[in-house]
Amino acid sequence: MMVPRVTLLDALVLDDHISKIFIGQTLKVFKYLPSWILNNCELEINVILQFLMTYYSVTKSKATFGQQMLGIRFKPDQLTDTKLVLYQLFTVGAEYIQSKVESPSNNYINNISNLQLIVDVLKVGSFLNFLLFLQQGKYPTLTQRFLSLSQEPTRKRNIEYTHMTRELLWHGFSELLLFTLPLINYQSLKHKISRVMHFAPRKEEFKERQPLMFPVSVCSICRERPVLPHHLKCSHVFCYYCISSKRMVDEKFECPECHHFEPNVIPVILINKVNINS
Repeated sequence: MMVPRVTLLDALVLDDHISKIFIGQTLKVFKYLPSWILNNCELEINVILQFLMTYYSVTKSKATFGQQMLGIRFKPDQLTDTKLVLYQLFTVGAEYIQSKVESPSNNYINNISNLQLIVDVLKVGSFLNFLLFLQQGKYPTLTQRFLSLSQEPTRKRNIEYTHMTRELLWHGFSELLLFTLPLINYQSLKHKISRVMHFAPRKEEFKERQPLMFPVSVCSICRERPVLPHHLKCSHVFCYYCISSKRMVDEKFECPECHHFEPNVIPVILINKVNINS
């Protein structure tokens, strides 16, 4: 029975996440050691940890931890002792060499000539192998193809396509919201709802007036002492920044107190009354 492609790919993703979690948790323990150990030997520590993970999974159970979670394994008759050693060498060892080659620090592996070319060739080979895997659905990695390591299911995995369809619809809907929501002018929408909920005064009942400034006068928007006071031909006062920012968001912004609309924002004229004794 052939293992589905999605299961093989899921196993690789699970192996990668499990490896990162295990190495990350282990490095947290090593942070109490002298800093030079992690700075100089971090790659070597990663190799040892990956070797232990591969030994206690593939060598013991004929399956990686990701494969065990999904109910698949390598075919036991194909996974001989020689292939186990080569599997360790081509996975853990090759990843260590690639990390050393791509490391900016100068090391003994960087000095080996043509090693970077070999790494690039292997990357191209991995890409071509992935294309073959999509077509044939048999060997997801180049190491498995080279060693002819096929996989078989240990239990039947039922894929709920209704769940997958629901997830795809939800992801599409969430992407639509992420692109649409920033385009909505929430302040303008709030002001429109406020205008619908409140009845504006009739023009014949409203009388234009010059607002008076008192020591206790506050801005009708921020409820603080008005800075550069302005008005909308009603008795209420606004800070220039407050009313200007509201008008930039909504050109039909009304007075929040009396709901009067005036297209022009007018500065308040402060008149000092001086008593003259004649």
